[in-house]
Amino acid sequence: MRFVKSLFIGFSAAAVLTSCGAGGDNQGTEYAPNMYHSVAYEPYTQITDPNAGSWVTSIEYPDGHSEFYNSNNFNPHRMNMREIPANTVPRNKQGWLPYRAGDDSTSLRLSDRLKNPLDSTAVADGKLLYETYCDHCHGPKGEGNGKVADKYPGVPNYKSDALKNITEGHIFHVITYGKGLMKPHGSQVSPEDRWKIAKYVKTLQK
Repeated sequence: MRFVKSLFIGFSAAAVLTSCGAGGDNQGTEYAPNMYHSVAYEPYTQITDPNAGSWVTSIEYPDGHSEFYNSNNFNPHRMNMREIPANTVPRNKQGWLPYRAGDDSTSLRLSDRLKNPLDSTAVADGKLLYETYCDHCHGPKGEGNGKVADKYPGVPNYKSDALKNITEGHIFHVITYGKGLMKPHGSQVSPEDRWKIAKYVKTLQK
């Protein structure tokens, strides 16, 4: 009797382990199917047909939809991304409005009027950001002698007489849109970080 019981337990264990195997058309048993088949609300794609993907549906969803359906039933028109209300302007986490000046000589001249919203506590972060984005061209002290400056003659020296009186607003604008050899960095560096760099550059000029 004990032998039969042991034999039964052995065959049962072998059957369970066999069901865990995967290969070919048999991909094994899904023990937590919702982990594999969660509904992904993709913001830029929307499948509104609840029967889409029925041929691969392997679990029963609570609302009866099929595998590829990914619309959000809690939003109007089952949208995955809500439309921005009319006449609204996006702000960043500091509440700042987008920088709307253009890439032209007039905007560059008017950028001198911009005031840095950050205080002197931003200098430490500005130094780290400068070393990341600016040091290789402008040099560690802003003298235009970075490691790649010899490949691009004309990198400005922040300590020169021509640049010693530039404002933090001017620096912010140039980081945003570029000038001369320098390409725009507005897409790589956030507005807050641009202001931090501008704050640090002014300390290099002292």
